[in-house]
Order: sequence, then structure tokens, then C-alpha cells
Amino acid sequence: MNLKKIFAGAKGSEGGIYRTASMRSMLLACATSGGKTVFMMLMSYAGYMANAGYGILVMLTGIIMTVKTIFDGVCDPVVAAIFDRMKVGRLGKVRKFLLIGYGVTVLSAILMFHILANKFDGALGVFIYCAHFALFVVGYTILSIGTTTIPAILTNDPKQRPFMNFAATCYQFLAPIILNTLMAFMILPRHGNQYDAACLGEACYLYSAVALLFMALTIFGIAPVDNEKNLGELMSIGSKAKVGFKDMWNMLKVNKPLRCYIITGASDKLATKMATDSIVSVMLTGILIANYQAVTVINSFGKIIALVFAFLGGVFIAKHGVKKSTTVWSWVNIGISVALFALCMYLGPWGMKKIGVGGLPMILYIGLTMGKDAAAMVLNTAEGMMRADIVDYELDRSGNFMPGMVGACYTFTEKLISSLGSTFTTFAVGLIGYVTVMPQMGDKSTIPLFYLTMALVYGMPVLGWLCNVVAMKFYALDKQRMVEIQTSIADKKKALRGKK
Repeated sequence: MNLKKIFAGAKGSEGGIYRTASMRSMLLACATSGGKTVFMMLMSYAGYMANAGYGILVMLTGIIMTVKTIFDGVCDPVVAAIFDRMKVGRLGKVRKFLLIGYGVTVLSAILMFHILANKFDGALGVFIYCAHFALFVVGYTILSIGTTTIPAILTNDPKQRPFMNFAATCYQFLAPIILNTLMAFMILPRHGNQYDAACLGEACYLYSAVALLFMALTIFGIAPVDNEKNLGELMSIGSKAKVGFKDMWNMLKVNKPLRCYIITGASDKLATKMATDSIVSVMLTGILIANYQAVTVINSFGKIIALVFAFLGGVFIAKHGVKKSTTVWSWVNIGISVALFALCMYLGPWGMKKIGVGGLPMILYIGLTMGKDAAAMVLNTAEGMMRADIVDYELDRSGNFMPGMVGACYTFTEKLISSLGSTFTTFAVGLIGYVTVMPQMGDKSTIPLFYLTMALVYGMPVLGWLCNVVAMKFYALDKQRMVEIQTSIADKKKALRGKK
């Protein structure tokens, strides 16, 4: 494959109908995807903190996660409406949202994980924990809406969007590599390899600092387009200067590609959330394989190699479009996951420790894990491009530029699945005996724990990827259709300039 052609594609198309972005902007503006991933990872430990820092029982934690989901559902459309109706000021629009979201999210996390931990219990402990969890939801929602609008605002070039989403995917995978490595080799050993309140309180500051670094990169990258000249033209194409909840509801009813995208986004998030939840990771790597540090190195190495395949996957998406790419790589994910499941079933509840020791089991596990990470990386890149395509389709269909509303539909689904996944996980581990404490590294392997882990790590993701395949049969925005849409938008902008 000619690398010159690959990089030439990232420079953009010719013909004048597309908004193109510089390579620097594409590489920097998407960094906030990594910051958002950092906070998602931090909150995956919220169940541990509820138990260790506020004395909340495991089952009650699952109920709290469900209530949090309802509150999440209220926040998303409200914040999205605020974003889409907000005027572009001197600091832009996206940058203001990102800075506010980061500030609120960090404040809530530090209060929950450090300042107020181990100071309250009983009913008051539940109240304090829920209050700061609600504050986190507000901040994370603001951050999410700002993040999801960036691809649609930065460029609509079909050659650039895969590379831009590749950059976002790199940040999303880079964040876990950095943080999981630091947790495994620096923070956890200082706390006896236990996820106690002191351990999570220390981790909170580390996570916040890494997220700040990603945020700073985005602020620099988005600056050239986060202004009145760029956003003002996009918002003036339609018949409405402001959009509201009625427009969002109409979009959900009429926009069939959006509904297909929601199904795909939900199933992908289910695939990743259930398999990477901190509780599940402890059961898989700390109990069954019984070598958390070794598996952390394996997974980190696999993700680094996967970045190469994600780059090539971006080329595949640029050539074949989002629809075909999502279908093909969903099947690849399914095949590799089935092979990993078969390997684990062959080793059994007590034989999986061989993976952490070395030899053929470790080699097979490393190879398959690398393949799964690579295939998941391509899907993640396709999902980001799909969201931007939906924004453009809605702009052409209704005349409304609604990146916030489209982003709200996505982020609500993402957080709904994440929260329901956490709720299901906490209830499931409660059914196998973990009622008052969470699973910890060094616990004994059992048959119920083995089969539950297999179902969560491999079974649920396969169901999610099958949903992808079905949804794409009804998704109309293939490569040719998107060319027609971008041409139509360019004509409308041209006509608008002619009236001035």
C-alpha cells in the first residue's frame, strides 16, 4: 500500500465543495476524545468508591447507577439545546463548552474520590455520593456534547474524516494504555493491589492531570474553526436561527440513518463497556489469569500494534464508506471474539493462569487480543465518521445544523449503555457471592465466576456486533449518497453567499 497516497488523502479532496482542515488541526482537535475516555475510565471505579469510600452495598450501587441513567437522560437534550442555541463568542463555542465541562467534571471527581471519601456513611454517605455523582454527570455531559460536535465542525471532506476519526481513536486507545500502565505498576502496588479509597483518591489526581493535557491540545487544535466566520455560515444555511426540543424529536422520527446510528453506537459501547468494566477486568486478569501486571503489558502492546491497523482501517473507510466498513469489521470482531472464547473454554477456570505464565497459551492470547483490538479500532473510527455524516445529512434534509442534538442522541445512548452495563455487572457479581465487597485480585477462581466473566467479556460484545450488522442493512448513507449530500450543501452555501 502506497503511504504517499494515504497521507495525500488526509490533505483533502479537490473540487471546492468540501471544508478541509489542516493536518495539525485534525491531530490536535480530537485530543479531547482521550480526555473524555479518561473520565469514563475514572468513573468505571465509581462502584469501588461507593463501597470503599461511602460504605454503600454492592447491590445498592447498581440501583444508584440506574437512577443516574435517568438523570443522564434529562441532561443530554437540555445541554445539547443550550449548545446549538449558544452564540459564538470571542472564545468560540466549542472551547467554552469543553472548558466548562472539564472544570465541573474534575471538581466532582476530586470531591467524590478524595476530599469527602471516608467521611460519611449510612444514609448521609449515600446522599453525598449521589450528589457528587450527579455533578459529575452534568460536567461529563457538557464535555461529551462539546467533543462530539468537533468532527462535524472541523471538516466534511470524506477523505479527511476517516483520518480525523483515526486520530480521535488513537487518543481513546492511548489514554487507557497510559493510565492502566501507571495504575498497574505505580499506584496499585503502593496500596497492596487493592482498589481501596486511598488508591482511588490518588488515581483521581493522575486521571485529572492526563485529561487536562488532552484538553489543552484540543483548545489549540479547534481554535482556527471555532469562530463566527466558520460556525456562523453553517448555522445560517437553514431556515431557523435556533433549534429546540421539537426539532430534536422530529429528527428522531424522520431521520432513519440517525436511528440506525444510535443502534450501532449503543451496541458498540455495550461491546466495549461490558468487556472493559473495572470489575470485569479484575475478574479476568486478576483472578482467572491471576497476573494483572502481565496482562496489562499484553493489552497495552496489543493496542499499540492496533493503532497501525486503525490507520489502515481509515484508508478502508475512505475507500468503501462507513456502511460497508462497519459491516465487514463487525464480522471480523465476532470471529476473533469467538476464537478467544474457545481458547478460554479450552483452558477452563483454573487453566487460564497459563496465559500469565508464558508458552503457547500466552502467544495465542496475545495474537488474538491484538487482532481484536485492531478490529475494534477500525469500528471506533467508522463510528466517529458516521456521526459527522449524520450531522451533514440532517443539515441537508431539514436545513438545521444540529451537531449538539445529534451528539446528545449519541452521548445519551453511550452513557445509558455504560450505566446499564455497570448496573448489570454489579448485580451479576452479587449473584455469584460478591454482596458486600467487590472482586479483588487474588480471590479464588470459581466456576460461576469463570462463566460470568466469559459471558461479559465475549458473549455480550458478540451480541452487540450482530446488532451492528442488522442496523447497517437499513442505513442509507453509503459513500455515493454522502457525495450527493455534500454537493447539495455546497450549492446551498453558494446560493446564500450570492444573496449577500
